[in-house]
Amino acid sequence: MIKNYFKIAWRNIKRHKGFSLLNAGGLSLGMASCLLLLLYIGYHLNYDKQFADLDRIYIIQNNQPGDGVIHTFTSTPRPMAQAIKTQAPGVEAVARFCSYTAEGLITYNDKAFKKNGAFVDNSYFEIFNYRFVKGDAGKALIQPNSIVLTEDMAKILFGDADPIAKVIKRNDKTELIVTGIIENLKPNTSYKFDYLLPWAVFENEQDWVKNSGWGSNFARTFVKLKDAAGFAQADGVVRKLIAQNNEGDKAVAMLYPYGKLHLYSDFKNGKVVGGLIDQVKMFAVLALVILLIACFNFMNLSTARSEERAKEVGIRKAIGSGRQMLIWQFVVESVMLCLFSMVIALFLLSATIPWFNNLLNIKLSFPYADPLFWIGLITLALVTGLAAGSYPAFYLSSFNPIKVLKGTFKAGNSGLPVRKVLVVMQFVSAVFLITATICIYRQIKYVQNKSIGYDKADLVQIRAEGVLKDKAELLFAQLKAKGAITHGTTLLQSMTSSGNNTWNISWPGKREDERILFDVFHGGFDLTKTTGMKLIAGREFSKSYPADTAGFNLMVNEAAVKVMNLKDPVGAVIKMGGADATIIGVYKDFVWGSPYDKIRPMYTSCSGYTASEIVLRLNNQNSIQQNFEAIEKELKAINPSYPPVIQFVDADFDKKFQAEQLLGTLANLFGGLAIVISCLGLFGLAAYAAEQRTKEIGVRKVLGASVGNVVTLLSKDFIKLVAIAIVLAVPLAIYVLGKWLDGYEYRISLSWWILALAGAITALIALITVSFQAIRAALANPVKSLRSE
Repeated sequence: MIKNYFKIAWRNIKRHKGFSLLNAGGLSLGMASCLLLLLYIGYHLNYDKQFADLDRIYIIQNNQPGDGVIHTFTSTPRPMAQAIKTQAPGVEAVARFCSYTAEGLITYNDKAFKKNGAFVDNSYFEIFNYRFVKGDAGKALIQPNSIVLTEDMAKILFGDADPIAKVIKRNDKTELIVTGIIENLKPNTSYKFDYLLPWAVFENEQDWVKNSGWGSNFARTFVKLKDAAGFAQADGVVRKLIAQNNEGDKAVAMLYPYGKLHLYSDFKNGKVVGGLIDQVKMFAVLALVILLIACFNFMNLSTARSEERAKEVGIRKAIGSGRQMLIWQFVVESVMLCLFSMVIALFLLSATIPWFNNLLNIKLSFPYADPLFWIGLITLALVTGLAAGSYPAFYLSSFNPIKVLKGTFKAGNSGLPVRKVLVVMQFVSAVFLITATICIYRQIKYVQNKSIGYDKADLVQIRAEGVLKDKAELLFAQLKAKGAITHGTTLLQSMTSSGNNTWNISWPGKREDERILFDVFHGGFDLTKTTGMKLIAGREFSKSYPADTAGFNLMVNEAAVKVMNLKDPVGAVIKMGGADATIIGVYKDFVWGSPYDKIRPMYTSCSGYTASEIVLRLNNQNSIQQNFEAIEKELKAINPSYPPVIQFVDADFDKKFQAEQLLGTLANLFGGLAIVISCLGLFGLAAYAAEQRTKEIGVRKVLGASVGNVVTLLSKDFIKLVAIAIVLAVPLAIYVLGKWLDGYEYRISLSWWILALAGAITALIALITVSFQAIRAALANPVKSLRSE
């Protein structure tokens, strides 16, 4: 019996090749899209899952009250790790992690590479069970001059030679002994690095680290408990540590599950409110919607062919087939078509994954060796086949054999309302996704075109490494003499990356209970001329004023003037950490952190020629290539140990829009797929409708109907359904996209024309799809269709 089901199903699929290809095409696209999104979702859901005892690992979150809200971040004071170790109950291990200044030049013989590293305590390996290929995890970082490398890093430096006990140099001065090699980090790991260094190296390189106290937050602190049940007791102790050790500090630290960090990283007033999990949920819904659209297609096309299958059902019932047998027959057809579609979907998926990885900058892979993947794949095909084939199976098997065989059966009437509902649901999804694409694109453009407070065009920055740190003035002089730049300045941080801030600012009239977070931006001479920042009052830093470089003078932005309520800011004296400082200039607010967030108050102290970053204004009278060649030549002459790396500030700034651009691209991509899949079904329905009305069209043409009349006749019912879908999609888009836009400080309004444009695009595509078949039917020779009458 089962064999006959498959045999008959295969014959039906072969007999109706066009129908089967349309159905398989829609299902294949739907399944491929669904699988791609599920792989992406699985990639994020499995972040950091490679670590054992993840349920007992925590990271310290720091809640800092100020500006009337609570700011939450993972930076903690240096002494916190030791305090937790000695005072919190049930702690198995504590370790600090800091990547600040850890990036550097790693040299072995004549090989030199810029790589990313981190400073950690030796107990770090007691918390995270990285697999050691060589070396001992318990002793790897005990020596103050040791280094642990990843496999790839070891391969780059030493090839196939044994790396253990080899001596390498960091930043051309610090000698380090290789004491361990760990397995390469998985792509979905939160904290990535190429090598790990002992905390002692950090303290030796940065004098301030040894003496930093409870008021300085720069380290990540990880905690592993002996038992997860002891969380409440340990967390209670951790929450009191900052107040106990830093009088007057209202900050509160807390234990936060490390396994939740990747997906739940957004906090509001000290409480988690979401994060990447919102995007993951959205993609899960999108995967389901795309698959449902493909299933709706199948149902539509299957029920539309009801008249062709009616005689088959009538004859089989007349000779004794029960309804249950017929249902199984139609379900087997659906499942076979789904399995065939799944094979095509796998080929599409394999071809798409590399492009998708490049687009999202992640590393999805096809899990060929995972049996669970194949079980899930077959299950998905079977479930899709059952879901897509259920309604057609019950509908087709319900035909009355007497009416069918007597010729009084009217096919399609009972299935028509359902088909209409399915078409409407398909196009509701399509209209919504097109609206979302337009809305996201406009929001990104709105923020990108908003004034950022400086001129990022022709502006480049270079990391000040090696001897370049002390030779910025020489570099500026040489490049100006060559005509490669017009101005240059120094910074102690990147022009585009925020992160340095303080609460410790006082001013005349400040209330005792007032606590405002100030961004701290250290800049050198020619700061405004180089960056294009707008000076609106006073002056900028100058070598002519020794008090500038001594830290007695500073500049502030407009937001700071507003917060401090200074009517005449230039010349006003404020306090920084208890020391007096005079405001010498006020500059226009500029975007340093996220372009979507409200600009915070900021002060700028003078870094002179001391630099972590060097910023150059290129001479736009020359070509970029000429300027770059001159800069690279000078960098090699001044700082020969370090390969020159020049970054455009505008390119770095554009990275701030990656999340939104990704969301827009995916909405565009899958919105387009939703339209394509929907139109495949519409194409099939229109073709079938034209085929069923061939004789009617012939009669109408003989009686004088024009091509336009026939096209209107065949198209109007479908266009009505699309119009209904547009009406239903509008309130859905207004609600969902309105909620999304509410999350931005600077946002567009959801204008009526966005909704109208999305509806018009959908209607036009649907009209073209339907009209193609309608015109084809209208242009057919009526003699051929009426010849048999």
